[in-house]
Amino acid sequence: MNAAANRSTRRAYIAQLKMRKVLWLVLFCAMVLFPVIVTVISNSVNGTWRADWQRDVASFLGMTGLSLMIMSFIPITRDKFITATFNLDILYKFHHTLGLLGFWLAVSHLVLLWINNPAIANLLNLFVNNPLYVKAGTLGLLAAAVLVFISYFRKEIKLNYDIWKIAHSVLTVVMVVFGMIHILGFNYYTASPLVRGYYYILLALAIISLVWLRFGSAFAALGKPYRITDVIAQKNLITEIKLEYAGSEKKSPLAYHAGQIAWITIRRSAFSFRKHPFSIASSDVDQNKIGFAIRELGDLTSRIKDLKLGETVYVEGGFGTFSVDKLGDKGFVMVAGGIGIAPTMSILRTLADRQDKRKFILFYGSRDRDSIGFYEELEDLSKKIDLEVVHVLEKTDDPAFEKGYITQAVLERHFPKDKENYDVFICGPGPMLNIVLKSLKGMDIPEENIWEEYYEMA
Repeated sequence: MNAAANRSTRRAYIAQLKMRKVLWLVLFCAMVLFPVIVTVISNSVNGTWRADWQRDVASFLGMTGLSLMIMSFIPITRDKFITATFNLDILYKFHHTLGLLGFWLAVSHLVLLWINNPAIANLLNLFVNNPLYVKAGTLGLLAAAVLVFISYFRKEIKLNYDIWKIAHSVLTVVMVVFGMIHILGFNYYTASPLVRGYYYILLALAIISLVWLRFGSAFAALGKPYRITDVIAQKNLITEIKLEYAGSEKKSPLAYHAGQIAWITIRRSAFSFRKHPFSIASSDVDQNKIGFAIRELGDLTSRIKDLKLGETVYVEGGFGTFSVDKLGDKGFVMVAGGIGIAPTMSILRTLADRQDKRKFILFYGSRDRDSIGFYEELEDLSKKIDLEVVHVLEKTDDPAFEKGYITQAVLERHFPKDKENYDVFICGPGPMLNIVLKSLKGMDIPEENIWEEYYEMA
C-alpha cells in the first residue's frame, strides 16, 4: 500500500473513531439525563414545579446520581462494540470517575433535602419504623459509600483481591436493588410512565451487565480454551508464556491484533473472580497462538514462572484500538518502559512476520544493561525490519546507550524529521507516560498521532 493510500486509510480510521466516541458519549449522557429531561419538560408544560425548588433540585441530583452509578458499570463489561472505540484503561477511568461522581450527587441529594428540611435526618435512622423504600435509600447510599471506599483504598487497607472482587459485586447489587426500591417507592416523579419505564430498563441493563461480566464472558472463554506450550524466563523478572488454541475445530480462536490487551485466568475455573489483564506479546499473524510477557510484581505474577506445559488458560480479548494496518503513514515511534515492552514486542513481531517496509523507532527505558528485556531479539528484529532501537538506561557509562530517562531531548535526537507521518505508541509506568506525553506536546506532535496505554485497570 503506497503512502497516499496509507494516509487515506489512517484519516478514515481516526475520523471513524472520533465519530464513534462522540456517538457513545452522546448516547451515554442522554441515557443518564433522560429522567431529568422528561421531568423538566413535564413540569414546565403542566406547571407542576414544587413551591420549594430545592426539593426539585435534590430529586434531580438523586435521579442523576443513581443513573450514573448504575450506568458507569456498563463500559467495563468489555463489550466489543465499546472496546472497539475506547481502550480499556480509558473505560476503567471512566467507570471510576463517573461512579464517584454519581455517589457524590446522591450525597448532595440528601444534603440539599436536609438543608431544606432538617427533619429529613430522622428518615436516615434504620431503626425507626419507616417504610422500606425510605430505609432503602439509606442502605443503598451506605453500600455505595463502602463500594467507593474499598475501590479507592483497597491497597492501603491491604484488602485481598478475591475478597475485594466479591465485595465489589455484592455491594453493587445491594446499591442497585435498594437504590431502585428507594426511587420507585417514593413514586413522585417516577409516577410518570416514561420515568418509571426508564428505571425498569436501567435495572434490566444493570442485571445484564453484571451477569455478562461475571458469567457470560466466562462461558465464552470456556468454549475457547488455550494450552501452555512454552514458559520462557526473560530478564528483569519477566516471564513469557506462549499459548495455543485447544478448543473445538468448529470454533475459531480469539481474534486479536498486535498491541492489544487480553484478560486471562490461570489455574482457576473460567468463572473465577481472579482474572487479570495483560498485554499480548505475540505476533498476530497466527491467530491460533497467543503469548504474554508478564513481569513479577505480586502474588499471581510471581507464580507465572512455575506454570507447566499443557496447563489450561482461559483468555478473553483482544481489546484496544491501536492498529498497525490502519495507522502509521511511514511507520511508528514506540516508547516502552518496564513491562510496557510486552505490547511493543507484539507490534514488532507482527511487523517482522509481515515483512513490513516502513520505518520504526523504539525508545526503551530500562534500569541498566542487564535489566533490558528481549535485548537479543530486538537486535535480531532490527536486521529483519527497518528498526532503530534507542535504549535509555538510568545507569550506564556506555556511549552506545542514552543515559537517564526518556526526555524530550532524547526523543528529539532520534525522532524522524517528518514526524507528522509517524504514529506514536506509548506503554509503561504512569510517571514515564506523563513525562513522554508532555515531551511530545513540546515537540508539537499532533495529539491524534499519540496512542498511549496507562495499563491501569481493576
